[in-house]
Amino acid sequence: MVTSDLLARWSFFAGLEEQALGALATLADQRHFAEGETIFRQGEPAATLYLLLDGWVDVTVDCDAQGVRRELLMTLTQGEVFGWSAVVEPYIYTASAHCATPVTVLAFSGAALLALFATDARLCYTLMNRICRVIAGRLETARAQLISSFIAR
Repeated sequence: MVTSDLLARWSFFAGLEEQALGALATLADQRHFAEGETIFRQGEPAATLYLLLDGWVDVTVDCDAQGVRRELLMTLTQGEVFGWSAVVEPYIYTASAHCATPVTVLAFSGAALLALFATDARLCYTLMNRICRVIAGRLETARAQLISSFIAR
């Protein structure tokens, strides 16, 4: 069972009121994935937002139409949020997530989060702002990789 105390340990949920943490805890489901397992694939409908509790997750993008050639964007570690597409339209994963090690996550249904956000504007603002920061960080990483690939030519 996921508790509000568990959520409060992670920076993504830092500073939230106990009531909000409790509501989020009821939506969370702890899941385990084996090394080499794919959590989600680029282009799939995005249903779940994840918080990485333990392990490493490789985020990759497809470089061909068949999804055979992939490039590593980044490796996520403990405390990082991924699968943000579950709460951002058009609700399609923009990258794939593969387990580089055994992984433990907290999984949140995107639909359930959006329903909670509809009832709590303050929580919605706070978490969507944090999700925007995650997205901005990922874009900056991708930008840096793109620039370095041009320089390497």
